[in-house]
Amino acid sequence: MVDRALATRSTLLGDAGLDAVRVFNGSSDGIDGLAIEKLGEVCIVQLHEEKLTWDEGRVRSLAEAFHSRLGTRAVYRKVFVRDRGHVPEHVSTLHRDRQPWIGEPVDEEIPVRENGLRLMIRPYDGFSVGLFLEHRDNRRRVRELAAGRRVLNLFSYTGGFSVVAAAGGAVSAASVDLSRRCLEWSKRNFAANRIDAGGHRFFRSEAFDFHRRARRQGHRYDLIILDPPTFSRVPHAKKVFRLAVDLEPLVAGAVDLLEPGGIILLAANDREIPLARLEESLHKARPERRCAIVERPALPVDFAGDPDYSKTVIARFE
Repeated sequence: MVDRALATRSTLLGDAGLDAVRVFNGSSDGIDGLAIEKLGEVCIVQLHEEKLTWDEGRVRSLAEAFHSRLGTRAVYRKVFVRDRGHVPEHVSTLHRDRQPWIGEPVDEEIPVRENGLRLMIRPYDGFSVGLFLEHRDNRRRVRELAAGRRVLNLFSYTGGFSVVAAAGGAVSAASVDLSRRCLEWSKRNFAANRIDAGGHRFFRSEAFDFHRRARRQGHRYDLIILDPPTFSRVPHAKKVFRLAVDLEPLVAGAVDLLEPGGIILLAANDREIPLARLEESLHKARPERRCAIVERPALPVDFAGDPDYSKTVIARFE
């Protein structure tokens, strides 16, 4: 099982400019509810309670085999409980424990390589480590598209798309996120690549509030990245973002900020939202503006076998 999974990813694992790879991907590699990612010098094991049928002992043995074969320093585990809205205290504590499941502790923040760039991850900082590997190829595509463009990265998280846009020659990259902590993380990602963040902007804002402010101030963009979460609660407010409800107005608001000839990359990591709905949201956003779907990027090879995991559409607007 380990041999087969690694053989499938041999090209990725042999790439000197890349050390962030999903080396085991659930049922497509033989075990539903289990994912393992190599991120630099660590492995992250994701156990999804609602699907996983293996007991912890068997999973640990498999993780030890990957740890040995990949030569990592540590293995940390993430337990994805059925109800993410009510995470037991022992799970929260586990996710913030510097002591790994296997191996020796690593620094709180470490770099990984992707397409020749460095991005910082935090192995024991909650459910997520700061980098979503399913967007590796999308980040490369944004880098290719960014030259000379003004880029808006909405729901920017730790700024991966902003960094690659800047590296690709973007005139400016605006990163928008509710989390001040993630925006500071984004700035560290710029610094890790020796990219001067001075010409780029960082906005702590809710998406729809940013749309309104940007329209009022006359800001326009040539390339917009929309990678929204499935669910998000606005702190100190009664607002709740639900992708299933808010997708269409989110896309319409982005189109209002897009220059003629501009491009939107729209992605959704939500199994309940099909690719067809993403495309429809783009076509119907502003009927008076012609929309052409120019790409439907496939998931990277290390995510093969699970096409509903995440979908992406790239569209151009007149």
